[in-house]
Amino acid sequence: MQHFKVSIKKQKVMKIGLYFITSSDFGRTHEELAEAVLKAGVRFIQFREKRMSTKKMFEVAKRIRKLTWEYSATFVMNDRVDLALAVEADGVHLGQDDLPYEVVREIFDGIVGVSTHNVDEAKKAERYADYISAGPVFRTTTKKDAKEPIGLEGLKKIVSSVKKPVVAIGGINKYNVEDVLKTGVKGVAVISAIANTQNPEKSAKELLEIVKKYLDD
Repeated sequence: MQHFKVSIKKQKVMKIGLYFITSSDFGRTHEELAEAVLKAGVRFIQFREKRMSTKKMFEVAKRIRKLTWEYSATFVMNDRVDLALAVEADGVHLGQDDLPYEVVREIFDGIVGVSTHNVDEAKKAERYADYISAGPVFRTTTKKDAKEPIGLEGLKKIVSSVKKPVVAIGGINKYNVEDVLKTGVKGVAVISAIANTQNPEKSAKELLEIVKKYLDD
């Protein structure tokens, strides 16, 4: 059974493609945005929220978990391993200041993603992570504490330095996503390129079409 679970996990990670991170900063709820992108065909979703109480986050996460099950999509919880376990999330995504990924790996057998900003961080995370997030590639206003952009060259260095799938994040939209995909990443993570538009479902479809030209989803 364990081998089967690992096999399924690897399949999901290798098919990241367009990776949507929810946000309630643009006039819609996490659930509304999740449903919109799922309808569009996105199959990798992360729930990220910094301001809610743990109880409220649990309730929202349960609803998104239900939606992702209905669409056979992968659901990742940002930061919170406890909530990932509580709602049966497929994965958890960790920042450099979160619970150490080697500790998380001991208590959580789902997908583990790690945010990195340079080659050193990526190499350290590779032993424990199933995928590595690299960025911000471009300047972004979505994350208030975002570091300086690494640019396409910085992204290429990270992609070439690790064997695990790399997901690019930060300031990516339909106008620059092709340049990002050409670096060899296995996925692109976006927030505002979908959430901050009049029609999130349509925006997700447009991005997904471009991503599918480069990646086999």
